[in-house]
Parts: sequence; C-alpha cells; structure tokens
Amino acid sequence: MTITTFPRKDKINFRLIAISNRKLCRKNLADQLLLLAKSGIKAIQIREKDLSAYELLNLAQTVTASVDKYKTKIIINDRLDIALLSKAGGVHSPANGISVKDMRRFSKNMIAGKSVHSIKEAVKAEEAGYDYLIFGPVYRTPEKIKYGKPQGINKLKEVCSKVKIPVFAVGGINQERVKKCLEAGAYGVAAIREFMQSGNPAKTVREFMKELPGN
Repeated sequence: MTITTFPRKDKINFRLIAISNRKLCRKNLADQLLLLAKSGIKAIQIREKDLSAYELLNLAQTVTASVDKYKTKIIINDRLDIALLSKAGGVHSPANGISVKDMRRFSKNMIAGKSVHSIKEAVKAEEAGYDYLIFGPVYRTPEKIKYGKPQGINKLKEVCSKVKIPVFAVGGINQERVKKCLEAGAYGVAAIREFMQSGNPAKTVREFMKELPGN
C-alpha cells in the first residue's frame, strides 16, 4: 500500500479527526471528547452548529482545557471568535464558511481546514492557503442522505491527485474502510458516528489507529 506524504506535516501532525455531534453521543459530549483525547486521538472538531454562542464557548473552553495535557488539537467549526476565545488550535470552514484570509488576520498559527465536495473546490481551497481539506461524503451516511448519493472512493482519489495538502476522507468511515481511503491518496480520515456512539472510546481509537501510519 502506498501512503502519500505531504508538506505542512509539521502543522498537520495527525491522521485521525473525531467530529462531534452531541445528539449522537451516548453521554455528556465534553466527557466523551475527553475520553477520546485520553485514548490518543490528536484532533477533535467541535461541530455543534445549533448551540448559542454562549453555549458553544462554554463547551469549547471546557474541552480545550480538559484535553490540553494530552496534546489534542481542538478545531472549532466555522466560529473564529469561539476558537480565539477558547484558545483552540484551529478553525474548520464549511463550504460557505469563513475564509482562511480572515482567519489569518487574527491568528497566523491557527490550523485552517476546509470542507470540499469537488475537485474545483479542493484546488481553490489549496490555492487560498488552507492547511488541510475534508472531502466527502465518501460512503453512505445517515447525516448526509438528504444531500444525495455519496461521492465514492474514485472521486476521493481524483481530489487527492489534484492537491498537495492533506485530504481527510469523511462520510461513513469505519475501521474497515480506512485502508481504501489511504490507498486512494487520503492523508487521513474523519468520523462522527463511530466516535460519538462508541461505548469504548479507547478501543475505537485504537482500532482506527492500527490502520493509520504515524499514530
């Protein structure tokens, strides 16, 4: 199996991202994210779009403080203000989210990620200066059914071949699908349901990491 290497690895030193969704979580979300950090996961994206600014900031501050000693990077979805106030490690921009240019105005060291759904979007995001991309959904997942069919592994391969920054595959990703994503050129993978619904986070993280180099 060929594993693609990329520049900017000093900044993106993780290959696995857990994405939050408290509605799928079996327990308190902050507690689950702490367990994931304790289990060795090095990047967590807090993606709770329906929380108020106050609630989201409280969650982000709680999680950032609790996982600090585990060297886990907390990445906030779209909200640069929340990321700055909570001293998070990065901001992830959805398709129509905040631009990397605006992020850099306030923090030059913060990780900047971008969700993309096509080759055109991926190339444009790389040119804009984002540090990494999340592409998907690669496989069928309940959260994305309303948006249409999954993109598929071949589309992932096409996107990865057109950019040099790390691409993370998302959408229906489980341990058994990691290898195919890497073979398609993905730098790593991201998942929601597998981590949120896990009753044994340590085991889940361990099984993912077995399939990923450098973890």
